[in-house]
Amino acid sequence: MKESAASDNSSLRKALRRRWFPLWKIDGYIFREFMIKYTILLLVFIILFVLNDIYRDISDFFDAKADWREVVMYLIYKMPGNIRFILPISMLLGCMWTMATFGKNLEVTAMRASGLSLFRCGWAIFFMGLVVSAVNIYFNETLVPETSVKAERLFDASADKRRYVHSLLAYRSDDGKRRWLFQLFSGGRKYQNVTVKTVWNNAMIDAILGTYGSDKYEKTLKSMLDEKRYQELASLAPEERKERIFKLLNGRKLDLTIPEAEYDYETNCWHFYKGRFLSYDTNEETMFKASSGTTAMHKDIGFEKLIFPKAAIDESPQDIINSVKEKDDLSTPVIWQVLKRNPNMPKQVRCIYETVFFYRIAFPWASFLAVFLGIPLAAKNERTGSMLAIISAIVLIVVYIVVAQLFLMLGKSGAVNPVFAGLAPTIAFITAGAWRLISDRN
Repeated sequence: MKESAASDNSSLRKALRRRWFPLWKIDGYIFREFMIKYTILLLVFIILFVLNDIYRDISDFFDAKADWREVVMYLIYKMPGNIRFILPISMLLGCMWTMATFGKNLEVTAMRASGLSLFRCGWAIFFMGLVVSAVNIYFNETLVPETSVKAERLFDASADKRRYVHSLLAYRSDDGKRRWLFQLFSGGRKYQNVTVKTVWNNAMIDAILGTYGSDKYEKTLKSMLDEKRYQELASLAPEERKERIFKLLNGRKLDLTIPEAEYDYETNCWHFYKGRFLSYDTNEETMFKASSGTTAMHKDIGFEKLIFPKAAIDESPQDIINSVKEKDDLSTPVIWQVLKRNPNMPKQVRCIYETVFFYRIAFPWASFLAVFLGIPLAAKNERTGSMLAIISAIVLIVVYIVVAQLFLMLGKSGAVNPVFAGLAPTIAFITAGAWRLISDRN
């Protein structure tokens, strides 16, 4: 009798063992029910965000008498930026709505009684969480930076009439060696009335003076130096003379006034036309340190054309545009390039870039996080109905957003390590959800 009972229990355990291979009917049913609810939530949130954009910006288009097609294109360009925030919220609400409905109808109980773990019950939803996370990464890194710029340009051209132009734009290079002043910055290839305040370096000397020993080189050098200093240099051997010129000019302040400037994206060179330059004294040439760099070394010297390679002027117009844009609107590769190119960036600025960088890496995974949190929380509330589950989801996502934004602010200010500030909230919430799933596996 006991042997028969033991045999029956063994057969039952084998029949109810965990099932991980595809269960097409069950997985298909869960996937279909989830996608219906997820699609409804996506559409509702998209409509709400579109209505918000219309309420906020449509009056500017009407006041400017813009064409209705421009309004439609503006709303389309704004949509990807809204969708990246909608995806994780809809995922959490959809997951909890689906699982709460299953729980209310005792379907979760039936599946678990059949040998399926809570994690296995939501396998189809986990798969969609990974897919939506991948979509969100694409939105964050590729689509949103492009469409947000197009939306801004369209708004400026049609509603605000600025045509993406910044008047009297001042820009300081990340290494602190150059300051630019654009009377009119349009974000294109050509610029008018540009002032660059920088310092001499070897690449700058080669660009302005030209080939060593040439007529242009000697003429320019003679215009910069007084007769006595020029003759002293002339008496030296060629190599020693060249080295002494580099030593004399390096580190001096230099002002460039450029009526016409152009950037060549193929060669990464700046072209300055019909401008003038002026050099200033050094610490050794003035009695008072406070007046250092304020006394002109020579009169303004004109030039027809100067070409500055990347070694002389590192930044491009795109770098200047990126400095005007909010750091949160930059893509992760752009932020990485800025950090890589500027190892001596001020600590406060680096904290901002690094915090945003790691936050941007973590945020797209919020859709996957939503599934980890949603399934166990919905299963816990299966007897209380879907309404409590949805309310719990709303509270949970609000808490996550508040915590993530708080850490983002602390990381930017330097109060918290940028890596920790950017990654910790998402990792903590995923870990909490995973622990709940493991603890509820039976």
